[in-house]
Amino acid sequence: MKENQLNIKSFFNNYNIVDLSHMLEEGIPNFPTHTKFHHLNANQINDPAEMYQVIMHEHNGTHVDAPSHYIKNGAKKTDYMEFVKINQLINSAVHIKLHNFKKKLVTKNVVTDWEKKNSVIKKNDIVIFNFGWHKKWKLGKEGINFIKNWPGLALDTSKYLLSKKISAVGTDTLGLDCSGSTRIPAHTTFLVNHVLIMENLANLDVLPSRFEFIALPLKIKKGTASPLRALALIKK
Repeated sequence: MKENQLNIKSFFNNYNIVDLSHMLEEGIPNFPTHTKFHHLNANQINDPAEMYQVIMHEHNGTHVDAPSHYIKNGAKKTDYMEFVKINQLINSAVHIKLHNFKKKLVTKNVVTDWEKKNSVIKKNDIVIFNFGWHKKWKLGKEGINFIKNWPGLALDTSKYLLSKKISAVGTDTLGLDCSGSTRIPAHTTFLVNHVLIMENLANLDVLPSRFEFIALPLKIKKGTASPLRALALIKK
């Protein structure tokens, strides 16, 4: 056991670790139809321990969507959070930086052009889209710009990434589909095919075009999503 622990420590010493999750605290931006995050005092009389109660929506903060989130009819038991395969969120990842993107939808040619200049997306990769949106994440009324007019993926992009057999896709925006979308092409393409979706990622600007990614969801029975502590491992 001691030898295994040393090997694990030695492995992580080869990487710089970057936290890709936003802080969970009261006042964080949330989807307009979702309930807010609450952190309430739960101290008990004559109990010396300090405690709080967390009340939150499954889709608050940095989180991952389970397939059941967008399988409206006939979701199976295995489509919920407790059956998500952990290895889908532990893999090599690519970082597609689109800070100057001015359009509403990321089309397939945007991704293929990125691949030509950076790195070919491979089977089981985790694909992370960085619109610079995480910089708009602020508490209370100051966070209003985070929940307005964010960009998302077009249907042809979603189908292209699905054909690459990726394991998960993430974004630093409130949703992988653009704001106001009624057809929801990214969610309905990926989740039905058990490709996981992560939203509200943070601190993406320091990432190289390719890195290692680890995120662990909570094992929530019949969960449609779970908060995440997402980490990037960047080779030293």
